[in-house]
Formats: sequence, C-alpha cells, structure tokens
Amino acid sequence: MEAQAQHKLLGKCLVARPNVQDAMFKRSVVFVFEHTHSGTAGLILNKTLPQNTHDLLLSRGFNPSVPKETLWRGGPVNQNSIVMLHSTDWRSSNTLAVNKRLAVTSDDMMLFKYSNGDTPRGYKFCAGTAIWHPQQIKMEMANNSWLIVDLDFTDIFETDHRQLWDRAVEKTAKTMIDKLFH
Repeated sequence: MEAQAQHKLLGKCLVARPNVQDAMFKRSVVFVFEHTHSGTAGLILNKTLPQNTHDLLLSRGFNPSVPKETLWRGGPVNQNSIVMLHSTDWRSSNTLAVNKRLAVTSDDMMLFKYSNGDTPRGYKFCAGTAIWHPQQIKMEMANNSWLIVDLDFTDIFETDHRQLWDRAVEKTAKTMIDKLFH
C-alpha cells in the first residue's frame, strides 16, 4: 500500500486549485518528476521567464545555432539550474526516465546537444524546480491545494501555456466524471 501511494504522483501533474494564492503556484500546472519518501520534485509548465533559450545558451558559453524559444519558470528552488523536461526519444549523460513517455535531463551535454540542433521530439527548458518535503506535500494534498491529472504529450508540449491550467482543470473534471459513471 505504501509503495502504491509513494508513486501516485510520479509522472502526473499537480494542478493548483483556485484557493492557491501563492504567486509562484497560483494557476500553476506542475509536472512531478520525482516522488519518494524523501520528497517530491516537479517543474511548473505554464509560467514563462523573460529570458529565452538563446539568452540561456549565451550565458553558459555556448554559441547557439538554434532559434530563440521560451524558457519556463520550473520553480522557486535553485533557479539557476536548468532542467529539460522532454520526450523519451532523446538522452543525455544524466537523463532520468520518469515514465515511458517523459524524462528529465540537467547537464552541460544537454545544452551542447541543444545548441547544435540535437533535440527531442518534445521538450521544455525550465529554470529551477518545485520541491516539497514529504510532510509538506501531504499537508497540501490534505488541504485540497492540488488536483492530480495525467496530461498527454499534446497537453504538455503543444497547448498554449495561457490555456494549460484551464485544460488541466477540464481534464481533471472529465476524469472524475468518467470514474463516477464507470
């Protein structure tokens, strides 16, 4: 039972309920890439930063030959770290497969490959991560701060970030209704 509960968030998205007022997490959709007895880690998928991937590469000493793309606010912790959420058709030196569809990577090789046009089918570069202590996530879940939803490739990589929260809420509602009638 504990092992099942341990993994119920892994690979899912946390969707902030309307009662969440913290500026970082209000109307946020967070992909959970780690969920263990030690804590939970995720990436905010729908908040942009003023910098872009071209700025990021230049600041890290790369000479990018790729177009400028959105840089996402992954979370409030370690905002200088860059994590790529991506499809599993691509790997780098420290890629962690979250599930059969999605993986995360954070290393210089990732930036080198990207700066040379070697990219996965779907990806988002995120600055920082969202981290919860085990008791903190349990408390937030008990306080109904988050909905849990399984978003697909299109939702994560192709839905306009301004619509992602609404899309995630709709998908959660549909899932709940489907469970009631099946």
